[in-house]
Amino acid sequence: MTKSVRRVAVLCIGAAALISSAAALAADSAAKPPVTAKPPATATKPPAAAQYYPLVGYWKGLAQLSVPGQAPAKLSVKFGCSKVSTGWAVRCEMIAKNDKMTITESDLMGVDSLTGVGHWYSVTSEGETHDHVTEWPEENTMKAHYNWKQDGKQMAEEISFVFHGQRSLEFRSTTTADGKKTGDFFGKLMH
Repeated sequence: MTKSVRRVAVLCIGAAALISSAAALAADSAAKPPVTAKPPATATKPPAAAQYYPLVGYWKGLAQLSVPGQAPAKLSVKFGCSKVSTGWAVRCEMIAKNDKMTITESDLMGVDSLTGVGHWYSVTSEGETHDHVTEWPEENTMKAHYNWKQDGKQMAEEISFVFHGQRSLEFRSTTTADGKKTGDFFGKLMH
């Protein structure tokens, strides 16, 4: 037998074995009901980040920025949020401006699956980078907190979002240094 005839013979024997195995498998499968895989448990319940879904959409309105010793600045605000990471996070972009200043902010919100703690990570055009811890003391109210040290002072930022139905919200961000107010940014946005 030549090498090429042996190769053809081996291929034919292999093909015959595969065909008979497939036929046996098909006969076995016909006798048993089909097994369907269950989706992972996490796929059946909404992601913990669903608590941030009320923010999703495009918001706009007016705000005021107050700093001690300066006249309050009125600003127009645009705030857009969307679900990301297949719903496990919400990402937002904010632009607040008037004819003298523009402040931008990028946000990412999600819940740590190990601790159950909500986080709101923000970076602003002012160089601020904060990892706020969030909570929902009431169904329509989100609060966020961030504490840090700066120039030997204990700094804190307290933020609240209060939703009035699905079409409007009020927000307030207050910063303090050693318990004294250093800034207040508040306003109302419509959806």
